[in-house]
Amino acid sequence: MFENLPLELVSNLISLIVIGLIIAKFVSYKKKIAVIEGLCQLEEDKKLTPEDKEFVSSSIKEYEILQAKQQGFNKLMYPAFILIAGVFFIFFDFAEAMIHINILVVTYIYLFIKTIHYKNFINLLRKINI
Repeated sequence: MFENLPLELVSNLISLIVIGLIIAKFVSYKKKIAVIEGLCQLEEDKKLTPEDKEFVSSSIKEYEILQAKQQGFNKLMYPAFILIAGVFFIFFDFAEAMIHINILVVTYIYLFIKTIHYKNFINLLRKINI
């Protein structure tokens, strides 16, 4: 059954899965931004409770740790992406290699989006005066 499955189809399915992850990350991002905007509104109305202030300070620390880990992971993955792309060009002809590199491009975009989201969360939370 799987012997007749073209490799291009597998490559495209993996790319679609990563695109699904990007969409899920975006939806999660929008929900978290709504929470942060609610906290900003509470801060403008001078209604921030001590629990809210503790949440903001702990969230800043948490996102700074996540951002540092993500940046380290990105630095590790960039050479790996280059190596994998080189392997694709060695073992496949140019047209097939370009199809498979689609996975690397989409995954790179996903990693970049994660880094940007963490940075944005940190910046927005720091705007809240605690």
